[in-house]
Amino acid sequence: MLISYKILKAWIKYLQKKEMNMNEYGDLDIPLVIDKVGSRLRGLVIRNLENMPGQGAKIFSILQKYDFNVLSYLASSVAREGVNIYICVEIPEKELEYDRVAKELKSATEADEVVWEDYPIPGFSHQPFFPITCFSRRGVFFIGYVLKGLFEGVRKRLGASVAKILFYHMGRMGGLNRAAEAKKERSDLTVKQLLLRFLLTGYAFGQYIGELVEWSEEGRIVIRTKRNWESELLGKGYNEPQCHFTRGFLEGFLSGLFDKEFISRETKCECIGDEYCEFVFEIRK
Repeated sequence: MLISYKILKAWIKYLQKKEMNMNEYGDLDIPLVIDKVGSRLRGLVIRNLENMPGQGAKIFSILQKYDFNVLSYLASSVAREGVNIYICVEIPEKELEYDRVAKELKSATEADEVVWEDYPIPGFSHQPFFPITCFSRRGVFFIGYVLKGLFEGVRKRLGASVAKILFYHMGRMGGLNRAAEAKKERSDLTVKQLLLRFLLTGYAFGQYIGELVEWSEEGRIVIRTKRNWESELLGKGYNEPQCHFTRGFLEGFLSGLFDKEFISRETKCECIGDEYCEFVFEIRK
């Protein structure tokens, strides 16, 4: 049976997307803080309860019985046997015996401790776990406009030509470090699987929607990103590609992954009006 080149190309593209599993379901607002004007908020910390099926159902059943509106539900770890859970609730107008609710939750879940947290600012709550970790490593969360101010400040102080070199090298060193850690974390994976894991992690962290367009063990790799955080911060209206940090980050990761020196170029960029950013990587000859 003969298959046209057009159909074959479409099928390959479908398989690539299926492999990456990059489905977009819309925005996710992570409830690390709740800022709700006019609300009466309290936090509930459930410490060291056994990680087993049915625990969540018990907790929600009790909270529903007392008419609490759950605004946030965060678990400190889903990998350990003992889990800490934080719940931010909007409390009802009626008077309640909060100690009684805590005792009931402790008894139902067999947790070590259940305590209520109060907040000094009306309508504002924050999750109590510190630090935030991922892959058992500390992470730090900055809102986009803070990073935008950082980028704009560096460009203003140093000039665009110096800033792009600085951002590239910052990204590259970060990528090299990330590759070294990734190989320790999942030594069971192939080099390609580690790269896919890296791109999927970037998606989960809100950095970009990544796609591995071209892959060669000999060292030519093409990666596309959509809604790249760097291009969204910088905006449009430029005459040349601007995602120097991202390019350096990806290049550093590939160099660390292959243990070889890569060179890179950004051939398409959302900052100049392209539909996506595209990065081409090749092993330095």
